Amino acid sequence: MKRWLIILLIFFPIVCSATKIECWLVGPTNEMLKILSDLTYAGFTKQTGIEVRYQILTWNDYYNKCLLALASRETPDIFSLGSEIMDFGLRGGIVDLARFQPKEAKELEKQLFSSLMGPVSFQGTHFGIPYDMGGIVTAYRVDLLKDMGMDIPIEWDDIRKWQPKALAQKKTFGLYYGSVQYASEWGAYTLVTQNGGQFFSKDGFSSALDMPESITGFQEYIELFTKHKLPHAGVGLAPFVSGDWLMITDGTWLYPNLIKSAPQLAGKWSIDLIPGTKGKNGVINHGTFAGGTYLSISSQSKHKNEAWELIKWITSANVQKDFCNAVFSQIEGSMWLPANKTAFNEIKIDNSFHQSFSKQVEQCSPVPSAINVNVLYRYVKFAVDKSILKGIDPKIAIIEAAKEMNQDMSKRRKEYSRFLQELGI
Repeated sequence: MKRWLIILLIFFPIVCSATKIECWLVGPTNEMLKILSDLTYAGFTKQTGIEVRYQILTWNDYYNKCLLALASRETPDIFSLGSEIMDFGLRGGIVDLARFQPKEAKELEKQLFSSLMGPVSFQGTHFGIPYDMGGIVTAYRVDLLKDMGMDIPIEWDDIRKWQPKALAQKKTFGLYYGSVQYASEWGAYTLVTQNGGQFFSKDGFSSALDMPESITGFQEYIELFTKHKLPHAGVGLAPFVSGDWLMITDGTWLYPNLIKSAPQLAGKWSIDLIPGTKGKNGVINHGTFAGGTYLSISSQSKHKNEAWELIKWITSANVQKDFCNAVFSQIEGSMWLPANKTAFNEIKIDNSFHQSFSKQVEQCSPVPSAINVNVLYRYVKFAVDKSILKGIDPKIAIIEAAKEMNQDMSKRRKEYSRFLQELGI
């Protein structure tokens, strides 16, 4: 009996002291989660003694599920969030890392792509860390371009010049992601930011759509469809595979999808920079939309320090590289890209894709932080629809969008005034 008592006294404190944390991740597949769970157990839990339970959320319902969790005070230790992160941060739902771990958070930021950092920072606050990366990718039918005496377009001016010839041969340059009917706000964002404009001002509570640069960029985006006859929509890869489209844009999944779905086109297409806009200094800006998924610590977590250790581990170069390479090798046709710059430079991926996407992401303007961004993005979509479908002057449409956006943001400023005061903003 005494022997068993001694054994219990030795092992019971160890069992009790094991910390368990929960992390909700939006977007990964079950196969990806299995890889991450195995890496976490072998590389994090064994070293720290901290056990981690991951749960997958879908993009369709993650926002509401996270809000309900906060309202019921039954949250995970770590949320993963999209660009709506400020909705949670300013309401006190997630930890301000600029106060919680100012030095370590700042050092960690330096290791990540700066174009991903916009949504998490607001007037000195810092509510999350990006752990993956995505954005618009552009593919070109180099075989057909060569046959037609063209090259991969460097600027939008090249497309404006070549489009009549393409149309005469019943072909076209095209945007799929970022077109009128599919994520038009990010197509507009591409031309707006390439011209030096933005969607939101730095104060987070006013629109930047009425900046001269934003207006110019929006007008140029609309004219791609009205004046230069780019198609309003596409049907996935089909027109690109058939050769009707000389160019197509989509998310990062475009690259593996083309390899898997169109093996007959091997050597006939190439991933390259999206066409750019030449600035007054003569430099061509190829920026477009780039974003990430952000890890944030719940303000209700009882294990904030342990949660921070997991975030540092997940976003470290070696872990991100190992996870990314495992996803590529074990899950055919999948795509996951690390937010860590060193990891991205060491992943096993086609060199041409790596070089073009890396250059493009470095030129992307970070999407600024704002409250209730899903509603705010709609004003850009409405302006696109008014301009294209109703024939309204794009300058009038975007100025109206700026006015509507300012009205909405003004209401949010009042709604969040108490929270802003508490944060000292």
